[in-house]
Amino acid sequence: MSKMSKAIAVLGVVAGLGVAALPLSSYAADEPYSQSASADVQVEVGGAISIEVDNGATEPDAVKNLVDLGQIKLNGDIVSKGLKVTVKTNAGVQDDVAYSLTMTTETANNALINENGVELPAGVPTQGTSAWGYALGSSLTDTTADITGWAAVPAKGSIPAELKASGNVPSASHSEDTFVNFGATASNNQKEGVYKGTVVFTATVQ
Repeated sequence: MSKMSKAIAVLGVVAGLGVAALPLSSYAADEPYSQSASADVQVEVGGAISIEVDNGATEPDAVKNLVDLGQIKLNGDIVSKGLKVTVKTNAGVQDDVAYSLTMTTETANNALINENGVELPAGVPTQGTSAWGYALGSSLTDTTADITGWAAVPAKGSIPAELKASGNVPSASHSEDTFVNFGATASNNQKEGVYKGTVVFTATVQ
């Protein structure tokens, strides 16, 4: 059979079916004609770590990133409070994330400063001296008597305090906590006032 005769035979079959099933063909013609196509959508979310700080306050409007040491007695004992620093990651369940955690003050001046510009210097808090500093702890409930290893908080631009040299965020929990205590003392000649300063924590993936 030639190519032309094949074409005629096929057309004849289609025409025959159309006449035999006219009511069905009329119904089908009322249906909307449609075709489908697909497209892929892609976006990349990079691996990342983040830091949160929590002073343990439970009040509804509590400021979580404020460590309020309260009032110091002149020539008195160290007053201290803790802060929980949590490093988190979005890494996959098979990937633990190694990191280091460091701290400095926000500015090149690492003293706490009151409203009149008077400074409470960074140093090792000791009865009879004016100083504020930090020490690593084991929980937010550490008492001052349990805390040792006080040191000055380094200023921005100097060598940071290494809070965790080889931190590791487990893939199962996606977070790891470090507890940092801040303490202060005041000598007899320290001027009154509310002394403030800001520390900055930095987590770096290794």
